[in-house]
Amino acid sequence: MNRYYRKPKPETMKKNRESYASVFKDDISWIKDNLQTLTQNKHKFLIDMYTILVTGSRKITPKMATAIQNSIVKCKGNPSYNEELRGEAEVKLKPILEKIAMVERLAEQKGDKALEFVQSVKQYVKNNYRITKKQMEGLNKVYKRVTEDLFEGDKND
Repeated sequence: MNRYYRKPKPETMKKNRESYASVFKDDISWIKDNLQTLTQNKHKFLIDMYTILVTGSRKITPKMATAIQNSIVKCKGNPSYNEELRGEAEVKLKPILEKIAMVERLAEQKGDKALEFVQSVKQYVKNNYRITKKQMEGLNKVYKRVTEDLFEGDKND
């Protein structure tokens, strides 16, 4: 740490803890409930803010308070943290995951070089509950290449 940093007195820390416990009651409880998911997703900001709120080791500025609340609101809209949204997202992603599994099976049968890519996309979709446009384009290319290969063997006969 900075050599000019003066650690707060225990009385100050206690006063901060008590005031944060009343002002940020809902925020602290939500972070506490979702702490496991936050650490898995490496959400360092909220983990650091939770540590400050619980220990009272420093003052929470108004800008920090709004950042904490905005971050929690964002997380509540994320299926990783919200059980209801997770169910909806899984229903929406089920057909996509089935298509990815089909492409994976085809690539595996053909011994295609893109098998690792397909598996990584599948893992990404399962973890993040979404698929990017570029991933879809890449899967389409793999699918086209693998299905075109199916008919190449017939042409040589």
